[in-house]
Amino acid sequence: MAQENIQNEIKWLEEQLEAKKRALLEREPSFGAVAESKEEREMVKDVIKEAASQNLLPAPMGAVSDDDAKKAVLLLDEKEHEEVVSGLVAIALSNGIAHAMKAANALRNPHTLDEFHDVLADKYYQKLLEARKIK
Repeated sequence: MAQENIQNEIKWLEEQLEAKKRALLEREPSFGAVAESKEEREMVKDVIKEAASQNLLPAPMGAVSDDDAKKAVLLLDEKEHEEVVSGLVAIALSNGIAHAMKAANALRNPHTLDEFHDVLADKYYQKLLEARKIK
């Protein structure tokens, strides 16, 4: 089930990334048909951050309850910063981005949330590359 969620999220992310590229090409025709890897990586980060802030993340195969988010926060709250971010990424990969975002927001730590967005975007960008969705 976790693998299916990840595949669905990768597909969703690919669609969002393509839409962002099209919008950028309309605004800046000099951008070119294919973005460089660094620019695409930044776009992936932007897509995840924008979707999280507007609550537009794809729902996992089951609703994310506030109780589930609180449980995740309690487990992560006592850990060091890097372990918290790694734990949030693990939640995203096993339960979906929406679940991890809810837990990250419940931490109420902007620094952790920002780093989580960056690390998560890097992980999903690598998954996109591995799926040969981005060249």
